[in-house]
Amino acid sequence: MFGKYIRTALILFISCNANAQQFIGMPMSGYTSIQQMPYNPAMVNYAITGPEINVYGLSVLAGNNAYSVNKRLLFNQDGDAKEGVDYAKLNSKHIKRGWANVDILGPAVGFTYKKQYQIGIYTRFRSVANAGGLTNDQFTVLTNEKDPRYYNYATEFKKTGASAHAFGEIGFSVGKMLRDDDYFKVRVGVNVKYLIGFAAFNVYTKSLAYYRLQDSLEYGRGDLTTMFTYNTNPSSTGELSQRAGKGGLGLDIGIQFEYHPDGDPNKKTPYKYAVAASITDIGSVTYVGDKGSATYKVNAGLTMLDALSFQESDRQEIAFYSNRMKSIGLMTEEKAYEKFRIGLPTAFRLNIDYNLGSKFYTSVNTLMNLKGNGGNVYRPGYVGYLNITPRYDLGSVKFGLPITFVRWRSLNMGAVFNLGPFYLGSATLLSSLLIGNAITDFDVYTGLTIKLSNEEKPPKLREYGGYDKPWYQRLVPNFMRRKSSIYYCPRY
Repeated sequence: MFGKYIRTALILFISCNANAQQFIGMPMSGYTSIQQMPYNPAMVNYAITGPEINVYGLSVLAGNNAYSVNKRLLFNQDGDAKEGVDYAKLNSKHIKRGWANVDILGPAVGFTYKKQYQIGIYTRFRSVANAGGLTNDQFTVLTNEKDPRYYNYATEFKKTGASAHAFGEIGFSVGKMLRDDDYFKVRVGVNVKYLIGFAAFNVYTKSLAYYRLQDSLEYGRGDLTTMFTYNTNPSSTGELSQRAGKGGLGLDIGIQFEYHPDGDPNKKTPYKYAVAASITDIGSVTYVGDKGSATYKVNAGLTMLDALSFQESDRQEIAFYSNRMKSIGLMTEEKAYEKFRIGLPTAFRLNIDYNLGSKFYTSVNTLMNLKGNGGNVYRPGYVGYLNITPRYDLGSVKFGLPITFVRWRSLNMGAVFNLGPFYLGSATLLSSLLIGNAITDFDVYTGLTIKLSNEEKPPKLREYGGYDKPWYQRLVPNFMRRKSSIYYCPRY
């Protein structure tokens, strides 16, 4: 069983180089902000100036610190990748991890209700995969049969695992402007979302000693937990799009603040800086466990390798294999899982956008994963990053250069382009194509949004004297009045 577990974890590492954080480096506001609503519900309040519609949004990201891929592989026509030429192992002291995320934002709409609240409704599908916990020494030995220690190796895996989670959501957003004047704007919002679980897979060990001896004997001692839905079983004919989970509820909360130093009641002024913060993905999804989903006590001592590996007949069902291991005393089932819960990738997000003047801006973005691995689950989560994106902003046209520290270690550089309702970007494009040959991270995102109208609220005229001013001044329509020391008073 553990031999299969090791191979599963390593396959996840390798596959992460070819698959999906989410719209890294994209401006938090602009032509529309509905595309940011799932990541900070306060952004729904931009619908106060007119309804917004999201047509589509797609983000795909993958990365790891175990392998690097030579960019020449992108142009390899025969598809035969060779280690040391097309890809190579990364030798570092860091714990090996891999991640892949796909985020699809479907039709969404934001509008104003009774001139006080902003309402949003959106649809979304996500797939989050994670693997990690191998030390560099474990990774180096177990992936290289030519290593002299490969057939004479003893090690212990601690908090090691892999997981994958595919789910959809239908979100309902409510926002309100807590303050909206010429100098300060404060927006708050909350997302309540109905979760739809499609598929989940988890394999995890808190502590498992593993031994491989020179005469092809191997054994293990410790704990091992496997949780999976029927459509992730190797023998399953079901698709991941077939629903194998139950419904659930999730929650996001967010706030955004803007400061406008040159507040003018007659026209829209750019902010000097804006700060947005949110906590997203509070909640979990319940799944029906397939046969074989359980926590096991592993006590396989000096057992032939074949006894710890899948036989051809076992490929029909994981449950057949686990039952055989239990029958010969190599594993003891401690707890079976008819149902299990996979938590959402709860994260804290922070964005600071600063106006440098002359249409130049710089934004700082960060994401921190708030959930660690606990219990018997290797949690699907987002990788943390710190991003700095300078951009040139002409309103409907924007161009930015995102610079990102993934896991605050590896450096990537990309490009993002906005043209009215359309956006296209990547946080890794330039570093992948221009800087060196080794690629460890990849992402791309695109989308289309529509603003149905862009009407600003009527100017807030501040005049001396109110209705005590002369009658002939009261006859002048608001739109004909000019700002002057006669009609307007300064803000104190």
